[in-house]
Amino acid sequence: MRLRALLVGLIILFFLGSVPMGTPAKAQEIGDGVSGGEGPVEIEADELVYDREEKTYEAHGQVEVIRGDLTLRADHGKLNMATKILMAWGSVILIEGEDILECERLEINLDTRLGKVYGARLFLKDQNFHITAGEAEKLGEYRYRIREGYFTTCDAKRPPWKFTVKELDVTLEGMGMVKEPTFYLLDIPVVYLPASYVPIRRERQSGFLIPTVGYSNDFGPEVKTAFYWAISKDMDATLYVNYLGDRGFQEGVEYRYAFTRDTKGQANFYFINDDVYDGNRYAFFVEHEQKLPYDFYVKGDVNYVSDIAYTRDFDDELPGRSKIDSRSLRELRSTLFGGKNWDRFSFLAEGLYFEDLTRDDNDETVQKLPEVRFVAFPQPIWKTPVFYDFNATYTNFWRREGFGAHRWDLFPEILYPTRLFDVVKVEPAVGFRETLYRGYDDPIRQLDKWQSREVFSASLDTGVEFFRVYEAPELGPLSSLYRIAKWLHTLEPTVGYHYNTDVNQDENPFFDRVDRIPYTNEISYGFTSRLVGKPAREGIDIGPREFGKLKIFQNYSFGDPYVVDARGKERKFSNIQSELWWRFNPYVWTRADAEFNPYDTNFYKLNGTVLVRDNRNDAIQVEYRNTEDQIQALNLYGRVKIIEPLSVYVAFRYNLLDNLWVERIYGAEYQSQCWSMGLTVDDIVGTPDGVQRDELKVTFYFSLLGLGSLGNRPSWANL
Repeated sequence: MRLRALLVGLIILFFLGSVPMGTPAKAQEIGDGVSGGEGPVEIEADELVYDREEKTYEAHGQVEVIRGDLTLRADHGKLNMATKILMAWGSVILIEGEDILECERLEINLDTRLGKVYGARLFLKDQNFHITAGEAEKLGEYRYRIREGYFTTCDAKRPPWKFTVKELDVTLEGMGMVKEPTFYLLDIPVVYLPASYVPIRRERQSGFLIPTVGYSNDFGPEVKTAFYWAISKDMDATLYVNYLGDRGFQEGVEYRYAFTRDTKGQANFYFINDDVYDGNRYAFFVEHEQKLPYDFYVKGDVNYVSDIAYTRDFDDELPGRSKIDSRSLRELRSTLFGGKNWDRFSFLAEGLYFEDLTRDDNDETVQKLPEVRFVAFPQPIWKTPVFYDFNATYTNFWRREGFGAHRWDLFPEILYPTRLFDVVKVEPAVGFRETLYRGYDDPIRQLDKWQSREVFSASLDTGVEFFRVYEAPELGPLSSLYRIAKWLHTLEPTVGYHYNTDVNQDENPFFDRVDRIPYTNEISYGFTSRLVGKPAREGIDIGPREFGKLKIFQNYSFGDPYVVDARGKERKFSNIQSELWWRFNPYVWTRADAEFNPYDTNFYKLNGTVLVRDNRNDAIQVEYRNTEDQIQALNLYGRVKIIEPLSVYVAFRYNLLDNLWVERIYGAEYQSQCWSMGLTVDDIVGTPDGVQRDELKVTFYFSLLGLGSLGNRPSWANL
């Protein structure tokens, strides 16, 4: 139980200790004139009496005390100015912001701030905590005693679960003695202890986390346990010991630090002596960022696994971007970079290391160690309307086996952005690109001498923007659906011309696309259309939003053809490329991108996602991915509410190119107001090459609102 949260809530019971009361000036409505702290105190009552000899104030009938966002209401109240004892009784209600305390009676010393509250019922809105106590007593500055109390996050009068205590005697930043703590499901005691000691800290505290359980038909039961270590205010760690069935035990550590706002990071390390794999396996993932003197910075993102199958067997350990790279690109990328940014210039030095997950041997994989880049952003030449920019890059291509090379790439450019008739945007540009190479470790000594390549480039980009503003009544149904006051529709046609000289590059090494710049003599044309809406009521985080965008463009080459087909015929028109994003209504969202081949009259690439929701929060998402002869996949994710608390969800991943199932996931979840439980069955289909075997995994998770969970809900279930 989050005992700290329970204590913080109960301490609010004594908040009145900070509310001084001055001498009243009226019998019915009093403004005491007290200032400072949180401002003056206002007192209202049907009857207010002052006893000069006893130095007491008594208030009866609809008593109300207000100071700032704190309000006290009661049937009766009494304040002794000599002893500074404040008492309130009869339907006492204390409201602070959105938190509410109800009690039968309270007694507080305004000077010592010690006192008691009887028959207390406290509701903390922030985390939906409901706390009751037969008696709560403040014994010292940081010491409290609570008798006959219970805690839950359930709203029902008969809560589905609760924790009760006979007595709790605690000191903040110390230890708490709990007598007879009991966990109840409905009214049935499930876990009982005669007594227990618990550390009470307002800061993070070390301790064991709730274990995660699961089952795999290939490897057997899984139990994942963890210990959280609060090392200091600026660092912590989680230590793992996981039992993975036939695989054996896996150890891991996740270390996090945040020394300053600009110096922070995380390092994860995992190790297993895998009995199935028959060998030691390990992985580490490190992220770091740090600000250096003189506004320099350094950042790192290092990802490494011991073998190419590790990312498949332990996919859940990979950070987000690395997980995407391992699935789609079949590689892991590590980078360490740093530099400095000025208003008009930028300097960047980085090292890039790639781990090829398609090959057991990574020795021939080309690495960029290092790559150094200097950029001058477009800026005027001596206060003239003519601009220049400049890109300079040095790259060392290195690998353990095979030749490497040094490459210098210099590209200055001059631009003249202007407008014709203050309507048409025109931007001509000319540039000259010089690329130098010097190879090393070349067994045939072909690259022992300097080599160079010179490319002249020129371009002319033009565009114009047409727009129209629609008032809400002009697009009535659409405006009502989105609650929009005004619409802005734009149409932006563009036409451009691009030229690169035709040079011989066959003798130059080839590492990336910079080494092969095609002869370019082409025009490009297309348009972009947007629909932007301004909400009828704007808030701090709500402003004009883009509800739809359509972009279509194509190129035509007078130079090298884009493709030479099997019959030797040159294809001068590029594929027609398009992007579409549209929010049809609050419940339907879609995004698509495509490339259409005008010669074969088919789609070279066609990707699309459609997400549909309803008022019950049922949802279905369909993803289609198709790149000719490379990828053809269909993914479906769905969630349906069977009855109010019970939902079922599914996930299907199918390889259309090879007509193979990749994965099928089924799940059910019972979601109550203050607790939930779920079960997932993951049917992983083996690959034809036998690298991935058929595997059935069962995972259970259980959560209590405000306390934590056993296991984790699948991320894709949050459609």
